[in-house]
Amino acid sequence: MENLSEKARELRNAYQSEWKKKHPEKVKQYFKNYWEKKADSYSIVNEAKKLRQQGLTQREIARELNISVGTVNAYLNKE
Repeated sequence: MENLSEKARELRNAYQSEWKKKHPEKVKQYFKNYWEKKADSYSIVNEAKKLRQQGLTQREIARELNISVGTVNAYLNKE
């Protein structure tokens, strides 16, 4: 999407701006859902890091949080 011409980018931005003006409730709902999901994810990442500091293995953390070992690995290596 980054390879749009200047004219196409302007057209897209104008369309998005108009759409947002016509659908303010959908925009509110989108942002609410987005930040709620972010908050949940953030709390799981912090919980995984706390459990790691307590000495649990990635498998134990995965079992504790009911997520995959790969997800635990991604959370612990995220900076």
